[in-house]
Amino acid sequence: MKKVALLALLALAVSLLAACGGSDNSGNTGNNGGSNTITMGVQTFSTNSITITKGSTITFTNDPNSGTEHILLIGTQGTPATNETGAPDFGANGQTIQVGKSFTTGAWNTAGTFHVTCALHPTTMNLTVTVPG
Repeated sequence: MKKVALLALLALAVSLLAACGGSDNSGNTGNNGGSNTITMGVQTFSTNSITITKGSTITFTNDPNSGTEHILLIGTQGTPATNETGAPDFGANGQTIQVGKSFTTGAWNTAGTFHVTCALHPTTMNLTVTVPG
């Protein structure tokens, strides 16, 4: 009986790891008006770039196992941008995402290249968002 329970637990662990997948740095493509998910680990985004269509949103999900919160800003290297007009509003102090929680942006309605960074992990958490015209 203990072997069966152990095998079942092992199978569950393997399926969870497979579902999480690895880091995809090739970028993702979103659907028009769709939502795209970026998972945040301890000090990383699941990808460093994403291409989405106008009207799409991005959901940032903080992995329950990350053990750290993240503060997301429009900008790079942990610094808020002053010249990325057209990006959704992340608030004056950014968006704080606690462990296991998510934040969904407003719609990305302006074509261009934008940047999202984590104020707490400025050297490792920088995401480029491309919205084609």
